[in-house]
Amino acid sequence: MRIVVLGATGNVGSRLTAQAARAGHQVVAFARRPDAVAAGEGIVVAAGAVEDTAALTAAAHDADVVVVSITGKTSDGTFMQDRLPGIIEATRQAGVRRLVLVSVFGAGDTAAKASGFARLIYKGLLRAFLKDKAASDQILQRSGLEWTIVYPVNLKASPAPAQKAAVTPLSEVRKVPGLPTLSMDGAATALLDVVSDPGTIGERLLITTPTGWKPVA
Repeated sequence: MRIVVLGATGNVGSRLTAQAARAGHQVVAFARRPDAVAAGEGIVVAAGAVEDTAALTAAAHDADVVVVSITGKTSDGTFMQDRLPGIIEATRQAGVRRLVLVSVFGAGDTAAKASGFARLIYKGLLRAFLKDKAASDQILQRSGLEWTIVYPVNLKASPAPAQKAAVTPLSEVRKVPGLPTLSMDGAATALLDVVSDPGTIGERLLITTPTGWKPVA
């Protein structure tokens, strides 16, 4: 599979890039700072900003899927809304049908499944950030592309646990208790599984710890 990764120098995108290459996929790491991408077999670095539709279109040519794993400052309430339409247009122009977007748990209607304490956080400092994420999620769903949106819980830089992360359709999740925290490596592994599975097209998926969710009764 040929995978284009936007955000290839970020916390999750860099780990996804490395893991996908090790798994035998061809990875195009699209980055504003190409020198910051860790080189490796199976990784092709393409220089460009996500706002540059022409550069992204060229980089995505012949790809099977575009993965968007970028984020702005938590104080920026328009970061994704400003950039995602151009990314969608470049994906179309490149002839790529599928786009996987990394959102965040707490955005939009996902907040209703969070704990009371988590909702207080979401309504405070993260309010503008999460509102932007929710709006961009809707933009993708209206795009006509074969989309998948993933919603990771809190992430930290720590070794991946022995157990794989839980990847569950939001429609099957009743509650995400407390503030579950997942390793970035674990999140990247789960994301690669999602990207590799065409059965996830049209799904909104929670990515959390194995015990960090409760099913719908």
